[in-house]
Amino acid sequence: MFEFIRKHLKVVMIVFFPLVFFAFVLVGIDASMLGNRSPVVARVAGKDITQSDWDFAHRQYADRMRVENPGLPAEMLDSPMQRYLVLENLVRDEVFATAAADRHYTISDAQLARELQNQPEIMQLRGSDGRLDTNAYRDLLRRHGMTPEMYEASVRQQLALQQVLGVVQNSATLTPRQAQPAVDAVFQRRVVGIKRFSPGDFSAQVPVDDAALKAYYDSHSAQFQRPELLDVEYVVLDLESLMAGIDVAEEELRSYYENNKPAYAQSQEQRRARHILFATDSSMSSEQREQARAKADAALAQLRQDPSRFEAIAKEQSDDPGSKDKGGDLGFFARGAMVADFDAAVFGLDKDAISDVIATEYGFHIIQLTDVKPAIIPSFEEVRERLEKDVKNNLARNRYIERTDQLRNLAHEQPDSLQPIVDELGLRIETAQNIAQSPDEKNPAALQAPTVLNALFAQQAKQARENIEVIDIGNNKMVTARVTKVHEAQVQPFEQVRDQVQRLYVERESAKLARQAGEAALARWQADANSIDTAQDVTVSRQHLQGLSPADVEQILAVPQAELPSLKGFEQADGGYLLARIKEIAPLLDESQPADARDTMLEGMRLQVAQSLSNAEVEAYYEVLKQAYDVQIRVPRPN
Repeated sequence: MFEFIRKHLKVVMIVFFPLVFFAFVLVGIDASMLGNRSPVVARVAGKDITQSDWDFAHRQYADRMRVENPGLPAEMLDSPMQRYLVLENLVRDEVFATAAADRHYTISDAQLARELQNQPEIMQLRGSDGRLDTNAYRDLLRRHGMTPEMYEASVRQQLALQQVLGVVQNSATLTPRQAQPAVDAVFQRRVVGIKRFSPGDFSAQVPVDDAALKAYYDSHSAQFQRPELLDVEYVVLDLESLMAGIDVAEEELRSYYENNKPAYAQSQEQRRARHILFATDSSMSSEQREQARAKADAALAQLRQDPSRFEAIAKEQSDDPGSKDKGGDLGFFARGAMVADFDAAVFGLDKDAISDVIATEYGFHIIQLTDVKPAIIPSFEEVRERLEKDVKNNLARNRYIERTDQLRNLAHEQPDSLQPIVDELGLRIETAQNIAQSPDEKNPAALQAPTVLNALFAQQAKQARENIEVIDIGNNKMVTARVTKVHEAQVQPFEQVRDQVQRLYVERESAKLARQAGEAALARWQADANSIDTAQDVTVSRQHLQGLSPADVEQILAVPQAELPSLKGFEQADGGYLLARIKEIAPLLDESQPADARDTMLEGMRLQVAQSLSNAEVEAYYEVLKQAYDVQIRVPRPN
């Protein structure tokens, strides 16, 4: 439900000066860099994607991933390649959004409402009376870092994207006969006998003495070099700490409650209406539309004279098949459930009043408001705890923004000390020793972000011992730090790393013995087929590796069918060796299974092949759109 959300949020944030410099080197000076705007990192159909857009989208992505996968290492989320993939997603979204706009694909309020009503997560929030629990809806979205407005805007964008891609995806169809050769190739299974030669099985055969170890140490000294380490001091500004220090007076809470009652409603106001529709569509001529309007005007004139005839006229003349037989009754609905003009008319009427003729994309409507269910708003006492949390959060966010600006100014204007920050903002100086540039879970949380570590290990930071620029590390936390001491990199003495030397030496020599034994066995097999000795046969495929690596399976499947049975040997990533006797191609499906189960599996395979073809068509279409919209990505793809 929320998967596409993280890719669509764009907010103007603060310029990152090192990236501006990077952009100067790579692409020259962009006009946007001469003012106060964030530098442009990509452009689609003349529309800029800025560094701020990119930074914000990446922070949203990283924060979401940290919440959903707490064990993900920071270096994976903040790697140059991952950041670049976020930028590519921003570009992709903008390309398809532009295509939707060019083709005038718009999503009506009614389409949006239908989509939301069909989403299982939202359906579960409806009570026995069918009404949506709006508080639960807001809470659900809040847990994903969204407001209803943000989420609904993204659902509109996704629906428009489906319209853009629908024709392309639907064109990628295959008959079962066309799909079968691809199914046979992609899902092919082969029967293989396996024999492994693992380095660990040969480690006891490796002779070890100090001379051999010292020779290995001398020739591999880079492996035993301790990296450069830093002692640092740092300060952290975080939203949670600011919230803890805020007290809210009772009168402030009551004032906030009175001004924001609708936000705490257990149910929103709902209105019941009926309508008479004189339908039109885009294929109609102007004359036909005028005729429909004339019918609507005539019906309205009759209703002005006798409002009691509304139901009868709706049954006789309305073009809405869903409500016509009910006298035009639409039941109860909340604000926003209908298209905008219809919605505005309903919520602008008094009870029993009849509207003027209202034009929408569906035609001309006459609307009568028949009933109103007021919003149910809990008392101040019932929502006091939630009110206090919301007010504190709002106040803390405002204070966080202000103090972030102060923190940046202080760190920059008095770069040789963190003490002015402590004196002005009341933060605390923390210290850490022996920090390496590679992220380490043993580091304090504030010093695990690669952006912080890279800034600390920059030559300017090490030599001048000045405060680094303030860095947003996610989760509403800002960090600045400075180097207090540098421990130069050095090769560690042999005596300190002897155990490590021995382990690496034995691993290398064991791998040599394993490969030699595997190659010798392969030669014996090839000379005498009767000498073949493998473990129990296994059936491998791309979908079922049976403990083999994907690379091994690809090599097994690459052997031409005419050469089967065949003997092959593969070097392994751990230095070992794998012998494989590739015997035959197994049936595509397990024939011991019932026929209906095999048919279901075969249909699933065909669908996967068709989906792959559809994806390929979409990618090809995307490349065409990129050329048409003159897409430029102005930062290089990381190696």
